[in-house]
Amino acid sequence: MHTVTKAFALSAMAVMLTDCTFNFNVTGSRSALENQVMGSYKELDDDLILSSSVRGPGGSAQRKPAVDARLNQQFNQDDLGELADLGVVGETAMGTVVVLANKVTVATKISPAQVQLAKQLVVEENRDRAVIWQRIIAANPNLRVSDLPQVQKTYAKIRRQALAPGQWYEDESGIWQKKTTDTGKRS
Repeated sequence: MHTVTKAFALSAMAVMLTDCTFNFNVTGSRSALENQVMGSYKELDDDLILSSSVRGPGGSAQRKPAVDARLNQQFNQDDLGELADLGVVGETAMGTVVVLANKVTVATKISPAQVQLAKQLVVEENRDRAVIWQRIIAANPNLRVSDLPQVQKTYAKIRRQALAPGQWYEDESGIWQKKTTDTGKRS
C-alpha cells in the first residue's frame, strides 16, 4: 500500500471509530452494570489512543473531559499505587480514594512530602472519577443521574478486585480491611 493510501485508511478508521457508540442495557444484575462501567473505561482508553494518533471529528468535545480525566488517572497511577502499597491511601466503598492517616493505619516511614502528595493525588483522582462516572451515565441511555450511587459502588467493587495484597479498602458494610490473597478474609 502506498503511504497516502495507508494514511487515508487510518484516518477513515479513526473517523468511523469516533462515531461509534455503545448501548448498554441494565438488567438488574450487578455483572451487567460492571460490564457497562468497564466498557465505558475501555471506550475512554480507546479514545486516548485515537486522540494521540489522529484527530477525528464527531462527538469528541463531549468525551474530552472524560478522556482528559482518564489520561490524568493513568499519569497518577504509579504514584497512587505506591502510596496504596505504603498504606497511605485506600479505596472507599463508594468508589473514591482517601488518605488513611488517622483513619485506619498510621503508615510508618512516611514523609510529610508523601502525605502532601497523597492529598493532592486523592483530590485529582476523585475529581477524575467523578467526571468519568458522569460520562458513563451520559453515554448509557439506560442509566440516569439517580444511578450514580450504584455506578460508584460497582466501580468500588471493580477496584477492590484489582487491589494488590496489603492495600486497604472499605468493604460494603463500611469496615476497613487490608486485601489479602483471599479477599474473603479480614486482616
